[in-house]
Amino acid sequence: MKKSRTTKIPPTPGKDIDRPRRAWLYRLLAAGVVGTMWGGGRRPLAMPAAPPPPASVLHRRTGLVQINGVAAEVGAPVAPGDVVSTGPDSEAVFVVGDDGFLLRADSQVTIADRPSEQAPGVMVRELTLVSGRILSVFGPKPISLKTPLANIGIRGTAAYLESDPASMNVCVCYGHAVMTPNGAPALSEEVDNHHHETPRLVHPGPHGPVMEKMPIKNHTDEELVMLEALLGRVPPFVTKPK
Repeated sequence: MKKSRTTKIPPTPGKDIDRPRRAWLYRLLAAGVVGTMWGGGRRPLAMPAAPPPPASVLHRRTGLVQINGVAAEVGAPVAPGDVVSTGPDSEAVFVVGDDGFLLRADSQVTIADRPSEQAPGVMVRELTLVSGRILSVFGPKPISLKTPLANIGIRGTAAYLESDPASMNVCVCYGHAVMTPNGAPALSEEVDNHHHETPRLVHPGPHGPVMEKMPIKNHTDEELVMLEALLGRVPPFVTKPK
């Protein structure tokens, strides 16, 4: 009789992932099930028993979610150029093409496709977050993440953003990216991450923008697994069963 194989998941920096959690993630991936994985006091959102085909729609909502200023229900279409926003104590999970998003409460984001300034004929997916918090996973294409304090250029990766007038928190969860504080190209950092290696805080300093190290906060591996599962993918830090 062949021995069953188990999924190996590297620990989050600074924390050990114990065996029950490792087994839980394996069951999630093997069965195609994304359960109620909102921790830290967030409301649980039950996800579908099997990942649906990629569709540019609102997949789950808690509380008030608006698309272009109109209250939206599950199944509402989301297209490039739309503005998605959430009210207090609200969250939205939605997909646009091969990209997945988890938008936290009191947040507003615009997803658009723009012609590349560097490569004629190439389109760049542009995410603009003026304020609030969003976790995103992207397909293999050029991506531009914009906030009032910094721009991040990435290609086929995942990132978490928090933005307010005083500061910006960015974590390139995995993949390649160039992080540049607005008006301070000398502070740019190019990273190639596997598992949350370089979270950064960007804020105005007395002599100009500052970008400094910070701990990982306010997003989880389980949420990344959930978003990728909607698109039939798994994060690179999870070893798929053979």
